[in-house]
Amino acid sequence: MGDFNYPDICWKTNSAKSTKSNKFLTCLADNFMVQKVEEATRGSATLDLILTNVENLINTVEVVGSLGESDHVLLQFAIQRNAETNTSQTRILDFKRADFQKMQELLSGIPLKNKGVKDGWEFFKSEILKAQMQTVPTKKKNKTSAKKPEWMSKELLTELKLKSDMHKKWKRGEITKEEFKRIANSCREKVRKAKAQNELRLARDIKNNKKGFFAYVGRKRKNMEVIGPLRGEDGVMATGDREKAELLNAFFASVFSQKESYLQPQQHGMDEGLGEIQPQIGKQVVQEHLATLNEFKSPGPDQLHPRVLKELAEVISEPLAIIFESSWRTGEVPADWRRANVVPIFKKGKKNNPNNYRLVSLTSIPGKILEKIIKEVVCEHLETNAVIANSQHGFTNNKSCQTNLISFFDRVTSWVDTGNAVDVAYLDFSKALDKVPHDLLANKLVKCRLDKTTVRWICNWLRERTQRVLTNASSSSWKKVTSGVPQGSVLGPVLFNIFINDLDEGLEGTIIKFADDTKLGGIANTSEDRSRIQNDLDRLERWAENNKMKFNRDKCKILHFGRKNGNQRYRMGDAWLDSSVCEKDLGVLVDNKLNMSQQCDAAA
Repeated sequence: MGDFNYPDICWKTNSAKSTKSNKFLTCLADNFMVQKVEEATRGSATLDLILTNVENLINTVEVVGSLGESDHVLLQFAIQRNAETNTSQTRILDFKRADFQKMQELLSGIPLKNKGVKDGWEFFKSEILKAQMQTVPTKKKNKTSAKKPEWMSKELLTELKLKSDMHKKWKRGEITKEEFKRIANSCREKVRKAKAQNELRLARDIKNNKKGFFAYVGRKRKNMEVIGPLRGEDGVMATGDREKAELLNAFFASVFSQKESYLQPQQHGMDEGLGEIQPQIGKQVVQEHLATLNEFKSPGPDQLHPRVLKELAEVISEPLAIIFESSWRTGEVPADWRRANVVPIFKKGKKNNPNNYRLVSLTSIPGKILEKIIKEVVCEHLETNAVIANSQHGFTNNKSCQTNLISFFDRVTSWVDTGNAVDVAYLDFSKALDKVPHDLLANKLVKCRLDKTTVRWICNWLRERTQRVLTNASSSSWKKVTSGVPQGSVLGPVLFNIFINDLDEGLEGTIIKFADDTKLGGIANTSEDRSRIQNDLDRLERWAENNKMKFNRDKCKILHFGRKNGNQRYRMGDAWLDSSVCEKDLGVLVDNKLNMSQQCDAAA
């Protein structure tokens, strides 16, 4: 900590103008350092910095005046004691000592005849968990226990022992310093080579083992997974794990509709003109899905681990296919497939504010397999009948964030190149996926002519969903999910695309979407042109009101392009949109966006 004197660094965007400051930022990034001071410390510049490679170690940085006649402020902050000494122990499955052959023998021929979906699923689950308990031992996972690095081998251990012995001999004067340095340098070179090979392996296997890659990065950053104290709306700090879980779950649930809006399948024209299919799910289809499961994923609330399901693919595929087919045909959805364990992930800002966490949902693995099978039918229908508009680039075949960016800016640059002024509105919905009303979504499923069997299953799958939050070793109580499409599910993104598909109906300008992130643009040479853009914004606002959605106006921005642009102000509802950026050279913006997109793809 101290006065580092880099006045041109913007710590919100982590960017700078000068080469010297950019080198400093690169140095911090290379060493996994984070900067904790968010306010100006001298005039309008942030010069006095607090840097750490353990992000949760520093809490509540505050400006508390100045020291004497100094023009720098006085900073006060708290250091969390024993931040890395969480001694909680959890038990995990030890697959290295598992007897999968015995498990397959125990589960061969699970009888499911004359059992309904609910009873069949409960029997199926209990039999697997019972066999798992008999054949897969558990072990303690102590967060403070020292673990041998992945790159460490027997040869390296021998080299390190030799180095230690040579160091002792050098200290006793039995060998020269040059002899010890030669052995030490050789050992250091082998360790570096082993670390580099391990990192290369992790990078190559990232598609199959994302968890291992990010666990390694997390250990390098020394970033603690423990969630610190959280401040509730009443200002009281929650410190216990259960209290924090309840507080986060209450916040996540607060964005839902207060009352579940559910469409009864037999209403609103469900029986009028919609076809009905007889689902047929074969053993081979289920077995293929089980065989391709990622064994490094976490199980859902039903505790069925993907590694166990993958090992048992040949044995359990037939009874699971029976349950899937019966569920799809009758519309009955087991409660386990409508539950989610929610893991809070910190985004940015103050860590004691629950609003700065986003949720990642862990749902049932078998439930996801049926979602995949149903998704294939839904997507085939959407593509065959060209239901989804061309403006949607999110979660659609042969489209991505890059096609979204390139196609839109190709249109904008063509306008600018011909001497036009162009205005672009960047729009963002508030908690878009969490606020989707189930009744309106069901109406749109009917409108896009999906078969009655699939619509009924989706409606029941959305009905009476529940979730709980897991923090450290504790969990919250279950809360109802009364709106939204489930985040972390397979069907969720497709359903959201259907829900937002009619967003661009009646618009005169050019619109493009990546899920809920929307860009609206048009030529703005005359007052009539600018009025058309404003009318489009008014139509979008009305769509949001009619569909019980809400724009996050703080994140909605206007960009003005062209040398003769009049910088017209636009409004969304009763609020004026910020036009904080005016880019004269569109090529610079496009290059920056492309570089960011390529970096994101490389990271993924």
